[in-house]
Parts: sequence; C-alpha cells; structure tokens
Amino acid sequence: MESRSETILVKDAKPVELTLRRSPHGPIITDAFKESLGSTPVAMWWAFLETENPILDAMYELNRANTLEKARAAVSKIHSPGLNIVWANASGDIGWWAAARLPIRPDGVNSHFILDGSSAESDKLGFYRFSDNPQEENPARGYIVSANHQPKPKNGVSVPGYYALPDRVQRLDERLRDPAIKWDIKASQSLQLDTRNDYGPRLLAPLLPILNSFVTLPAERAMLERLAAWDGSYTQSSITPTVFSQLLYELARAAMADELGEVQFKNLLGTRALETALVRLAADADSPWWDNRNTPVVESRTDTLKVAWRNSMNHLKTTLGEDPAGWGWGKAHTLTHNHPLGSQKPLDRLFNIGPFEVPGGREVPNCLAYPIGPAPWAVTYGPSTRRVIDFADPTHAVGINPVGQSGVLFDAHYKDQAQTFIDGGYVPEHLSEADVAANTRSTLTLTPAR
Repeated sequence: MESRSETILVKDAKPVELTLRRSPHGPIITDAFKESLGSTPVAMWWAFLETENPILDAMYELNRANTLEKARAAVSKIHSPGLNIVWANASGDIGWWAAARLPIRPDGVNSHFILDGSSAESDKLGFYRFSDNPQEENPARGYIVSANHQPKPKNGVSVPGYYALPDRVQRLDERLRDPAIKWDIKASQSLQLDTRNDYGPRLLAPLLPILNSFVTLPAERAMLERLAAWDGSYTQSSITPTVFSQLLYELARAAMADELGEVQFKNLLGTRALETALVRLAADADSPWWDNRNTPVVESRTDTLKVAWRNSMNHLKTTLGEDPAGWGWGKAHTLTHNHPLGSQKPLDRLFNIGPFEVPGGREVPNCLAYPIGPAPWAVTYGPSTRRVIDFADPTHAVGINPVGQSGVLFDAHYKDQAQTFIDGGYVPEHLSEADVAANTRSTLTLTPAR
C-alpha cells in the first residue's frame, strides 16, 4: 500500500488535506464513497492507469488515415478509455472497432462485482490482442450499427462491460435492413429522429393481464388500453410514455427499495443494470423481490403491482394535474441547456437555454435521456450534434447543434439553433471554399494583443 498527501487550497476557507492511498490493484476509492462503501478498502483497477496508451498518436493517425488498414492500425493504439470508433471513407469502406486493451480474466471471475483482492485469484492474466476485439469491416449487409450495446465478440470470448439495453440498436437495425427504404439524407434524418423502441411493450407484456384484473376506474382503464396498444413511441403529445415512465420507477421502488435501503436504491437508479433487471423481474411471478420486508405478510407480484400503480396515479395527479389529458410526454419531459454560471440564480435566466418540451427518451434513436425517477423528467444527456453526410456529395452535408455556434452570451448565435434542434430541423454545413464564400454573412476576427 502506498499513500501520499495532497493539499487543496480553497478561497476564503481553510485548505483541505487529503490522504490518497494506492494498492497493487489501483487507487483506493472508499473515502470518496463512504456512504455507499463503508470503511472496507475498495480499489479501482483501470486499464488507463496500467498501459502505455498513446491515445494522442492514435487520434493523430486516425485523422489522417485514408485506407481501412491505416485506420485499423491507428485505432489499435487506443488502450483506454474504451471507445467505439466508426469510420468510413469516400471509396466506400466502412469499419467499426471496439478500441481498448481488454484484460484477460481468470475463469469464474465476474467483473460486475467487487472482487476479493486479498489473493491473486482475481488478478488479470494480461490483455487480449487487438485483433480479438469486437469489430466489423465492410460487412456484407452494407451498414454498421453502434449504439453502446454489448457487441458480439470476434473471438467468441464474451467482453464484460457496462452496456446499454439492446432495444435502441434493434430499432436502428430494424429500420436499416428495411429494403423499402432508400437511404438518402431525408431517410437518415428520420432515423435520427425516431422515438420508438420495444422496451416498454416488452416489460409491460406480463404485467398488463394483472393490471387488468384490478384497475377499474374508467379513466385508468382507458390508460391501460393505451398501454396495451402502445408501440413504444415517445412522442410529445402522447400520455402513454408518461404513465409508463412513472410506473417503471414506482415498480422499481415498490419491489427493491425495502431490500436495498435509500442510499443503495438511489445508486441503483443511476445504473443501466436496473432496466435489464426490471424486465426479468416483471416476468418472474415467484421472485423474492416482490415481498415487502417492512410488512409481516409476504406480498405477491400482484400486491406490489397494485402499490406501484396507485402510487403512479397519485404522483401524476399531484405533479401534472388531475386531468390525464394534461399528462402529455412533452409536458413531463423537458430539455434545458444548463450553463455553469446558470447554477446561480438569477443568472439562470440569462445563461440557461430552455426548458423545451421534447420528444424522445431513454435508448430510442432520438436519445434524449433522463434518469429513472418520478415525474417530471429533465433530459440529462443526448446527442452533441446531429449530422448527415453523403460521402459521395459531402458539400451538401446537413447538421444541427443543440444550442448554437457561439458560447458567448448575447451573441446572435448563442442559441439560434436550439428550437430547430427540438423541432427536428437541420441546417446546411458549408464545406467547400466556394460554398463558404457564397454563404458568409459575417466574419469574426481574432486579433492577438501587441
């Protein structure tokens, strides 16, 4: 074990003294997560801290690669963090590589759990070759899809990781393999703006018969009919995604909070593991999670689902109003572009952009995502830009920023693309010298001080 002291100077306050510890398995992170981890030392092992990782060389070479072979060689130098690299050229080559040095783990070691570091049983055995990493080059189907899903390993060895649900990539693939669609710029835009996946209908399938057995109020029966007919689309006017998203949270809380406690349940809400777990839970009538440990009786799936449904209705009425007609997804699901200075009121009125009512949701192609939790839901991440480029005609590329081209308050371009982004619009991206000259409206000149 190694340790060192650090002093952080704080304006108008006493310096903060920190003791940082490091073990052969990496830095000790317990002190930063005392509420969750307690006092037992937990180390974090990361390939980034254990490899040479010439990532700047890799990016320099990748930006100059004009062949598939050169692109592959450049990507192989990215050891960490793990990245999906998708590449194409004007000659028609396409490639995707899982860029990372993937550790070889002993049989029986599950990296999803905190491992016992007191012996060598869990120690890494080295790294796989880059050629073993999941990857695709010029596949016969003619396209590549990457959506942070678990990839199919090239060498047959499963790659453990923290992956997104498969529903988004399945929706993308479903549309891309449709032979009736001609993939021009317009079709590509519609794919980026698609708001549908199968997660909601998939989770609801085993629960709808149970809900139908006890939901009797006419207004709530109407909601059940909508849930039963729902195709999984998150459109602004629909109330169905609002009801589903609230029920999803209440189902998790009613089933799991009693076992986990508030701290660990809150931690669980911030992980991707929960969505996968809830699909399995909904389909398992005999799961011990359905029982509420805080009561003397043993609750069933039906009992817990009744609690989740009633809590959902009560919360939505309190938050969005008594009339379900006012529960549209756009009213409950909003996007605000927060500026660091906007965290201090009243500067938020100057610097922050929004809120906007938005479509989309978690793990749909138009991924405007939010944490699992009670309504309303504020978008916490989404695309940094939308862009469509025809490599045969790149001068007619189109794109859109979430806010604007300028980060300077009061500049004309500080937020002039924000509403267009919400509306699903695009603007031309002028690339050729002649096109830039023809469309120039103003010029910003930066003059160094003398």
